[in-house]
Amino acid sequence: MNDSIDPITPAGERPARFGLFGRCLRTSMTGRVGFGLVMFVVIVAIFGPLLTPYAPKDQSAMYAVGANARPSAEHWLGTDRLGYDILTQLLYGARTALVVGLGAVLISGCAGILIGGIAGYRGGWTDEVLMRFAEFFLVVPIFIIILAVVRVLSKAVTGTAFETMPYFNLTVIILMIGLFGWAPIARMTRGEFLRIKTLEFVQAARCGGQSGRQIVLSEILPNAFPSIVVLIALEIGGAILAEAMISLLGFGDPNAVSWGQMLYFNYQSLKIWPMASLAPGFMIFITVLGFNLLADGLSDAANPRARRR
Repeated sequence: MNDSIDPITPAGERPARFGLFGRCLRTSMTGRVGFGLVMFVVIVAIFGPLLTPYAPKDQSAMYAVGANARPSAEHWLGTDRLGYDILTQLLYGARTALVVGLGAVLISGCAGILIGGIAGYRGGWTDEVLMRFAEFFLVVPIFIIILAVVRVLSKAVTGTAFETMPYFNLTVIILMIGLFGWAPIARMTRGEFLRIKTLEFVQAARCGGQSGRQIVLSEILPNAFPSIVVLIALEIGGAILAEAMISLLGFGDPNAVSWGQMLYFNYQSLKIWPMASLAPGFMIFITVLGFNLLADGLSDAANPRARRR
């Protein structure tokens, strides 16, 4: 079977299937910085509870040192206007950020790859219908719809069994971000499928008697994944930022500890003790920046032309 010659791939070199992250870390300083920031947030999320003696909803500091207290040996970053330890809130907020980002992208990624893959592989009227459907999700005011749905569902479940469901609002936010965020991934997947399915190694696999499912799973999708994963990394940062904005506007989950909620509860005391607002804002910044830099590094690693420049 002859290897294909991709427009951006040197002759005789088949598009790489594995080792994208390894190439990113070896060849891209941007990717290494982004990976470092992401891993920092991951470590904070995993080991956060071991680094603080306080529970996320512990307001005992209100009676010990008061609200908006300055840093001390007991509270390294001080307390906020509600008496919560700021460092504890930051550590537990990292978990919420990653759950939102990964959960939303898991939904949008699966839907986008499925719909985009079908559109790109089948082509014809199937492609036209699915892409017009995707374009609808690209033009609707997603953020306003998410706010409205969260508000309506919060009122609708009042007095029902769902009201006692842990993290109900957060679950709705993750679902909504995921369900409305698949269109860019679908368009990217569709474009990659259209390009790769015409290459020689795919034609050879088809002539070799492989079924359409086998060709998609073993030939097209693995070679399309490097481009898709770049967009997925960007989507994770976008989902984290979207949840922070929703919580900042007061539509977050009151049972969850998130950086957006910290901003919502403490922006009024910004002049009194800015740390309660600056700290979560900084964590949102480095988390989104980390995923964006990682996506940029992955893009360079997936593009041979970029590596040769």
